[in-house]
Amino acid sequence: MIQAVVGSGGKTTLIHRLATEARAQGKKVLVTTTTHMRIEPDTLLSGETAPILQALEEKGYAMAGLPLGEKICALPPDVYRAACAAADLVLIEADGSRSLPLKFPREQEPVIPDNTDEILVVCGLNGLGRPAREVCHRLDLVTACLGISENTVITPVHVQRLVTEGYLKPLRQQYPDKKVVLMPRDNGSLYQRAVASLLAREQDVSVLDPAWFALQPALIICGAGHVGREVADLASRLDFDIRVIDARPELVTRERFPAARQLICDSYDHLNDHLEPGACYVVVTPDHQADYQCVSTILPTPYTYLGMLGSRRKAASAFRQLEEAGFSRQQIDSIHAPIGLSIGAVTPTEIAFSIMAQIIQVKNQHPVSSADRNLLESQEKGVLCVVIEAQGSVPRREGSMMLVTASQVLGTIGGGESEYQAICHAREHAGLDIQTYGLHQSAAAEPDTACGGQIKVLFLPV
Repeated sequence: MIQAVVGSGGKTTLIHRLATEARAQGKKVLVTTTTHMRIEPDTLLSGETAPILQALEEKGYAMAGLPLGEKICALPPDVYRAACAAADLVLIEADGSRSLPLKFPREQEPVIPDNTDEILVVCGLNGLGRPAREVCHRLDLVTACLGISENTVITPVHVQRLVTEGYLKPLRQQYPDKKVVLMPRDNGSLYQRAVASLLAREQDVSVLDPAWFALQPALIICGAGHVGREVADLASRLDFDIRVIDARPELVTRERFPAARQLICDSYDHLNDHLEPGACYVVVTPDHQADYQCVSTILPTPYTYLGMLGSRRKAASAFRQLEEAGFSRQQIDSIHAPIGLSIGAVTPTEIAFSIMAQIIQVKNQHPVSSADRNLLESQEKGVLCVVIEAQGSVPRREGSMMLVTASQVLGTIGGGESEYQAICHAREHAGLDIQTYGLHQSAAAEPDTACGGQIKVLFLPV
């Protein structure tokens, strides 16, 4: 078997993984290149056949090529043919990418030997979410192929088009007798694993919304008093990533905030060190000056929600200070003050309910994830079940998901009979599929069960 590995973003890593797997099966493995490959320990820097054959016989492995600076280049044709004849598996790095995750090849690239059986096309998904100029080799060809600027942020759709137009289509046309396989390289996150699964099966990646795979925004509570404590308690039941900051050590305790991921006993002078892009901020400090300090520190940063506790008079005073400090009217108008929905809340618990209701109202104006941390950070293999379409009255909307493994189920797509059927299908089928589930009248009549709708579920091996 002779496999040429092309593309970008993990060719060498893939080659070594395949070599290790083959050697574990007792196969003799040759690693070489038709372009350039970095010299590694025990690389045979020779244009002679004998040392390669000896290494294959004695070690079951040889990495070989002619020396060219810190790299090797292609073996002489006669040496290459003789080495191929002695090996069970030949892995050839047949393309260059300068260690960048994405690429569009030039006309003379890649360099595929005539005796190749399979062409493995690699693409690195760690380029997702980053500007093209930072992650693409042959940037001019990439931007021309995609019709984008060098500052455009790369999406899965870009990656799919790039590998399809740059590699899959031309290689299959030029080498109709050779098998061409796409092998995306992911970072282990559930999102990249899902994208990689669709890419590898050459299915439309636009069916997935990256927002579905984001953790609930961080909830940073400035102030560890009664209201802050009640907000944290309620937010914990809503799967928020809770952090509490206050300078009073007697209040910032695990006993008072058992569900907080991080307790920060620090002055608000250092608040800037603890901010996070896209977070929700609840400012409930004990005095006006501390409130102003927190809000003025948060305001220039990107956030999902910013609310400040206090009366309308206190809010108006703070707004005047912010305007005098040079903040724009648009920035000031984004502050929710007085904080919370107007429901006549009086007690700390009631105020917390009004605050969390407002946060949910604001954050859900945009596509958001309903997945919890256990699901999104799971490294287990299984079948990811994603609601890609929801109609009528159903318990969960698009983007709801669960991971069905051999031993457990993480997440939910709404519970009830539909979820049970989906779990059974995932374990029995275990492949790429789409199924539609509707609630029967008998199921709809059960307590706490929505009725009159249906969901379309994507089953995706990850």
